[in-house]
Amino acid sequence: MGEPSAIVFANMGKFRGVSKGLFPIAGKPMIEYVLDSIPDEVGDILIAVEGEGDASEYQDLADQYLARVVVSGSGLKDSRRELEFAVNSVSGDRFLVLPCDAPLITMEFTKFLVEASQKFPAVLPRTPSRRVSYLTASYQRKPLERVFKSNPGLGMDEVVRKLKGAIYLSSNSLKIFDEKLNMFFRVNCKADVDRAERFLRKMLR
Repeated sequence: MGEPSAIVFANMGKFRGVSKGLFPIAGKPMIEYVLDSIPDEVGDILIAVEGEGDASEYQDLADQYLARVVVSGSGLKDSRRELEFAVNSVSGDRFLVLPCDAPLITMEFTKFLVEASQKFPAVLPRTPSRRVSYLTASYQRKPLERVFKSNPGLGMDEVVRKLKGAIYLSSNSLKIFDEKLNMFFRVNCKADVDRAERFLRKMLR
C-alpha cells in the first residue's frame, strides 16, 4: 500500500466564540496538538471545515502542516456521513480519522492505528464507556467505499459488520499507549480546557 492519508474534522462549529479547533489551549490552537500527533508516514493531511469562512481561518495553519483544507459543509451529524466525506476526499488507499478537539492524543497511538490499517479494513478503538470510536480510527478506503456504495441506508454499526476483517480495540488493551486513556479526552467545556492545560503543562515540565 502507498502512503496513508489523514483527515482531521474541524467542522464542529464555534467553541466560546472561536472555531473549535482554533480555540487556544496552553498557548496554541487545540487542533495543533492533533496535527502534531499525525505520524510522518502520512503523506496527505486534510482539515475538514464547515464553510468557506472557516477554510480561510484554517489556511495559515494548514500551510504550516502542508495540509489541505476541505469544506465538508455543516450538517454532517453522524459518523457515516463524516466517513463518506473522508472516503471521497482522501488520496491514500488507507486513512486515519481524528477529531480536532482531542489535544491529548499522541503519535504513538495514531502510528499504531495507521500501521494496523495495512492489515485490517477498519481499526476501531472502543472508548472507556465501550462505545466504538468511528472518528478516532483508521480505515482502508476501497473496502469502505464499496460497502457505502452498495448499502446507502445503513448506519456505521451495520456498515462495519459488512466489512470483512474489521478489528475492534478494547480500551483496556489501549492502556499500553496511555494508562489514563487520554486519547479519548475531548474538549467540550471550560472545565475540559483547564484539565487539558494542566495535563499538557505536566508533560512539558
